[in-house]
Amino acid sequence: MQNSTKIIISIAMAGVMANQATYAGSFSLYTEISAAEIGNFAAGAAAEAADASTGFYNPAGLTLLNRQEVVLSGVGVLPSSNLTGTSTFSTTDYEPYIQSFSNLQGGKSAVVPALHYAQPLGEKATFGLSIFSPFGLSTNWGDHSPVRHSATLTKLLTVDVSPELGGLVTKNFAVGGGLDFQWANVNFNRVLGSPAALQALEQMGGLVTPTTLDSSSDNEGHSFGIGFHAGVLGLFNDNHTRAGLNYQSRVKHQFNGSSTLTGRLADPDLTNIEEFFSEDTLYSNQVPLPSQTTFSLYQDINPRLAFLGSVIYTGWSCFKTIKLNQVAAFSSDIGSIVLVDSSADENYKDTWRFALGANYQINDQWMLRTGGGYDETPTVNEQRDVRLPDANRWALSIGGHYQMRPYLGFDLGYTYLWAQNDPIVNKTDQLGPTSNHNVDAKAKVHAQLIGLQAVWSIDHELTMK
Repeated sequence: MQNSTKIIISIAMAGVMANQATYAGSFSLYTEISAAEIGNFAAGAAAEAADASTGFYNPAGLTLLNRQEVVLSGVGVLPSSNLTGTSTFSTTDYEPYIQSFSNLQGGKSAVVPALHYAQPLGEKATFGLSIFSPFGLSTNWGDHSPVRHSATLTKLLTVDVSPELGGLVTKNFAVGGGLDFQWANVNFNRVLGSPAALQALEQMGGLVTPTTLDSSSDNEGHSFGIGFHAGVLGLFNDNHTRAGLNYQSRVKHQFNGSSTLTGRLADPDLTNIEEFFSEDTLYSNQVPLPSQTTFSLYQDINPRLAFLGSVIYTGWSCFKTIKLNQVAAFSSDIGSIVLVDSSADENYKDTWRFALGANYQINDQWMLRTGGGYDETPTVNEQRDVRLPDANRWALSIGGHYQMRPYLGFDLGYTYLWAQNDPIVNKTDQLGPTSNHNVDAKAKVHAQLIGLQAVWSIDHELTMK
């Protein structure tokens, strides 16, 4: 029994080493920076300069705003991630522990707020300030789900505070730039255990079940990084034709935080299911969040109709390996908690995003927005896992602007995103020399975005230069 227990604990400890720091999937919140952009799927975002949110999409567009303006935006993100398949925990000399599941739901809804501000500084320059979340992710499969040994809660939250400045160089050319002061917080949780070995002991009449040693490994970290974004805007045909190019730099993060182990594995005697151990020395390797380059066109066809388009290139290939150091685990050799290092290869690929849209001015108060596009996933088939089973996706959008007063307007937008093909998850985590865990599943994923924002012209007038 002592040797069996040693094997079980060794397997459980090794489980923390595999895939512990996986972000998974595309976690960019590009469209969600402004509720107005939800209605066009961000088509023309770097050229339209409809309101103060242009400070993020292209700060050169701030020069088209000649009144002090505040934009308050909120976007509801309603994702759905359903998994159907099998989970297999294998250990040498033991029968695999297999669980089947159907329509397992892990998507978590969230609200993405944003604040944008613009203040003209004379005839040719405008100051802007944007507070927004450029990246985010939240999935939770639960502590008792069949995929718990791969992931439970995965969460990424970012907050970016960006002062910006746009300047008109000539009547046909504007430039702009801003700094990005970015705070980030992450959670990577999973369940550690040894269900295959415990299953064998149960079948031999032992007073255990496959979940007896299941213990929660909760790892949380925070970081602060600095980046920048800069853009140019060409203005032609009395501003009815506009072309914008914007670059948002990488922001590098190194997370620091705590690792907590809760359950029997936190107790040297393996008896107290409520025992916990926490250590606040957790830290990661340097993790870069990717750069984005946007090229947009805006064209007024007539006084009522405008066409918009964007091409966005995201440099996800910088996102290669994630490593967590000082993760709490149990060592059977010394009978106590030890701090170990864990790593995972991600090997993301660079992606393209395409968007087309149109605006139709119904009357002085109402404008209709519509659009759609295609967005590539950065994940590769071999590395895709359950933290976010991402896929290439299509989008359709509709929205509108209502100018209730000369100084107050509202935007409402809706986007539906669906996968080009159902993504496959077939990921095996090697949990040491004698054990591994595999999830083999098909995912059905889609999402809805619902955005609402208020645009307040503090100077009581909305005009264009």
